[in-house]
Amino acid sequence: MQKVFQAGEALFFDILIICLVSFIYFNFLPITNLTLTIGMVFAILYIGVNFYVGYKYNLKFLESLIVGLIGCSMGLFLLFFALYTQYILNSPNTALWIAMPYFSPTMSAIKMFIKEISISYVIYLMFINIAMVVMGSFSKFIINKFLQ
Repeated sequence: MQKVFQAGEALFFDILIICLVSFIYFNFLPITNLTLTIGMVFAILYIGVNFYVGYKYNLKFLESLIVGLIGCSMGLFLLFFALYTQYILNSPNTALWIAMPYFSPTMSAIKMFIKEISISYVIYLMFINIAMVVMGSFSKFIINKFLQ
């Protein structure tokens, strides 16, 4: 269990740093093709950190699900307030603004491929992050099986 908390803590703080830096990056620089291209580094890093933590800590399936959930805890926290704002206060624009720090690393992909964004994107992103942790631990398991 100590390994799960250690991996979850590492993932949480890595995601937190990536989200804060990318949030500052996309809010202070004008959105151009160059900033979107450089911003793809944030998206690759954001998804790659989830995979790497699953790979590094050699987790079992349930452990990787727990670690992925701990890594998404910032998104869960922001999603709670965003859902409250959207459905209780009836302000969808403010709800997206509240959840923006969590999905800001993928802002380049959003601007390039998605025309209209909603609060459900945060939930999809959480599932992707958890799946990447599971895939990282599963790939470590497969590599260990083939190397023995």
